[in-house]
Amino acid sequence: MRIIGVAALSLLLVCQSHADETISTSSITASAMSMSCIDYKVVGACFWLVCGASCKVKVSPKVGHYNPDLVISAHNGIANNPWTEANAITGTASKSVLNTIISAMGGVGTQSEAGGNRTSQNSGEGREHQALKFKDSDAIGHPVASIPIGYRCPSQAQTLFPYFISGADTMAWRFGLPETIYPQALIPGRREVGHFPTHTWGSVYPRSGFINQTSDPKAGAVIAQRAGDIVTRKSQPHVYSSVIRSVGGQMKTWPPSALIEGDKKTGKWQMLTPKQESSCSVFGDNDLAAANGWGGGKVATSGNYAWTLWRPYKCCQRKGIFLYSIDFISYP
Repeated sequence: MRIIGVAALSLLLVCQSHADETISTSSITASAMSMSCIDYKVVGACFWLVCGASCKVKVSPKVGHYNPDLVISAHNGIANNPWTEANAITGTASKSVLNTIISAMGGVGTQSEAGGNRTSQNSGEGREHQALKFKDSDAIGHPVASIPIGYRCPSQAQTLFPYFISGADTMAWRFGLPETIYPQALIPGRREVGHFPTHTWGSVYPRSGFINQTSDPKAGAVIAQRAGDIVTRKSQPHVYSSVIRSVGGQMKTWPPSALIEGDKKTGKWQMLTPKQESSCSVFGDNDLAAANGWGGGKVATSGNYAWTLWRPYKCCQRKGIFLYSIDFISYP
């Protein structure tokens, strides 16, 4: 009876730990108030021609800041997105699509449906340790992405829009087709998260769910980087919707370029779960000298992770016919 009680308590603690690693829409919204991630600055000025009985030039301030565009997850298996409200919608839909595709293929691909780790060890002269992980990923518009707030640049992302659901991207995400034959995937050192060969978390290519990485948080980060890489570009060989679109309205906007690993000028990351952070950074830190490494305190027992992808914008309020703009400082 005592053994049963200990086992039951252990199971309860594991379940509670998994529950603590989920995140809600309200907590994601609250996390978007991080001033260090927003990095709001007046960066220049815009000049406008306004004509009535006579013509005159008006000036409006040009501001720069980061927008919380996307919530990108890396999770073990379909329907395990740690964002609870999003998972309730996308999880069921993606599982249905995936099962239909796999059934049509005669069951091929079921091994990667559940996600998780496949670890092998070989002993001999020296010791080789490899950890092959598979994670699904979703990229969904941040809850506040398209909500106008004050003198703010409009985002390319639309609130709660599902830009990428890996369950619907079976051929590319589960089989790496066609990207396994791309030079970026075949040549070591191309598109690495980190600096090759001194330290690397993994390669962006092929942009699939499989990765060799012993650190689970780093594996999740590289998977999130891959999903972000896809959705911030057009015409990629994946089933997805690009976040790139024209933004108009009352603000003339200069949107960000496509996401590039290690370059905060194209985007930076804020961890939401399992450890909610108030600051942003890029992936790929050299943590070789650190006692616990980058992943210390960030390991999800569920294997499920989520980040906000913040992207930089510049804009100014429209006053008439646009003439030109000047920048006082370089941004971002």
